[in-house]
Amino acid sequence: MFHVTCRTKRLLALALMLSLRVPETGNAQDRQQDPAAAPVLKRVEAIDAATGVHSVRLLLSLPRAETDVSAVPPRFTVECQELKGKRDMLWFVSFGGVGDPGFVPPFHPTQDNLFPPQYPGVNLKMSFEGYLKPKAFTRSWSLLPSGELSYRNPGMSSPNMDSTRYFFTFLNSLPGLRIGYAKAAKGRGEPKSREEPGPPVELFFPTQLLLDELRKTPICEP
Repeated sequence: MFHVTCRTKRLLALALMLSLRVPETGNAQDRQQDPAAAPVLKRVEAIDAATGVHSVRLLLSLPRAETDVSAVPPRFTVECQELKGKRDMLWFVSFGGVGDPGFVPPFHPTQDNLFPPQYPGVNLKMSFEGYLKPKAFTRSWSLLPSGELSYRNPGMSSPNMDSTRYFFTFLNSLPGLRIGYAKAAKGRGEPKSREEPGPPVELFFPTQLLLDELRKTPICEP
């Protein structure tokens, strides 16, 4: 009788512990990001009639702000180009409010225009995140007339020693890109008004959608 009483007490204690557990908020699938809040990927492929450049542009846009669904959201763009077997990869980022400028043909000197346009340089800090977080890289980007920022691939007018293809190795392994201004600037990130927030100073792009599409795009391969 004593043995049965102790066993009953242990069962009652276990039942009490289970009843006091904090309820789960849902299974792992339910706790994933709401599809409505997920990034949106757009693919644009074309051959430029004037230059013959075959381009594939992959535009990864973050979700629109609930306060202004008509606003143009931040965007990260990878543009792959191929001309006569030579391939190139360009990266662009917008911190919001900038429309898609479309494909811009590479500069070619003419008798009236010998030198490529020079744009202001802006230092951005990138970190590639996933199951681990490596160090951040600070590199120079060009501020284009459209408002987008373009990574400055190595060349005579670029202080960068690494091309986008070098960083693609990190992006391919760690499918999360955090990018922001390396230095704070006056007014940057400050709200425009009480109701309207200012542009972000740092962005995080979940890039799995982009990576899946890149793997299906031969001209984006090295």
